[in-house]
Amino acid sequence: MKKIVTLFVSVCLISNGLNAQQDTLKVSNTDTLKQVTNSSEDKKIPKSNYPSVADTAFDDAGVSVSPSSMHLSIKPGQTEIKEIKVKNFTKKTHKFQVSFSDFEMGANGKPTSIKNRDSSNYGLSKWINAAPTYFELKPGQEVKVKLTISIPDNPEGHKAHWTIVTIDMVPDRPPLDVQPSDKTIAFGIIPSFGFGVYVYQNPPNVLVNKLAIKQFALVEKDGRKQIKFEVKNVGDGISYCKSYVELTNLNTGQQQRLKVKNFTILPQFNREFYYDLDELKLKPGKYQAMGVIDFGSDEEILATEMEIEIK
Repeated sequence: MKKIVTLFVSVCLISNGLNAQQDTLKVSNTDTLKQVTNSSEDKKIPKSNYPSVADTAFDDAGVSVSPSSMHLSIKPGQTEIKEIKVKNFTKKTHKFQVSFSDFEMGANGKPTSIKNRDSSNYGLSKWINAAPTYFELKPGQEVKVKLTISIPDNPEGHKAHWTIVTIDMVPDRPPLDVQPSDKTIAFGIIPSFGFGVYVYQNPPNVLVNKLAIKQFALVEKDGRKQIKFEVKNVGDGISYCKSYVELTNLNTGQQQRLKVKNFTILPQFNREFYYDLDELKLKPGKYQAMGVIDFGSDEEILATEMEIEIK
């Protein structure tokens, strides 16, 4: 089936140290130095059906966790069981705690953790049970954490939901080796690490799979000429998208395409992208800029265009 291009002519958006884009360091409330390792959820976007479980794995401090993300399509009213494998390649015994972190996504693609799981309209954690939630890994040992996901057959179950499964090391706290003094304050800093596994549930019967272009404009950002591309997911499902910008020199007809960006956009959230024009070293003149987004629909893609002038 051929796709229909919908064209718009443009006249001219984890707390607590949880961050999906990069490793972060924090000092927790228990004075423990903690490193949370996550993979970027924008790294791999397939051309067709997304696999139910990713084949990649985390590997930090000699402990591996796989998969790094799960993309589910469970029919409302059904239950599925998935596994997360945790293996200890070190020579020490480590203890781990399993929990969940529902989140919202900012315009830059970074998640913000939601503390109250009942306040999230799209939090998946309320429908997941993990076993075990606490375990000990001896050197060379592997543990399989079973996730039981039960999607209710009601209007809420027909919408997309998501969460992050957090697997945090629980460090032992040795006594502080300091001499008592009225003028001494001692802090116990213990290095530890943790992992976050994204779990996305996109029902097979999502009612609306639709994006909307909010802005396509030439802007100046950090002293450089850039094209700002902002889109919003106005549907009920998670969209796995590809976007790019193509420039046509109106004097010569020469075409240049800026780098393709792969991204995930959650229902009712916005994403913003910036395409750097200075990298192309464009010659002065007028250009036709076209922005294209393929959001996985079998029937259409989105496109918008504008005319810009490079001086």
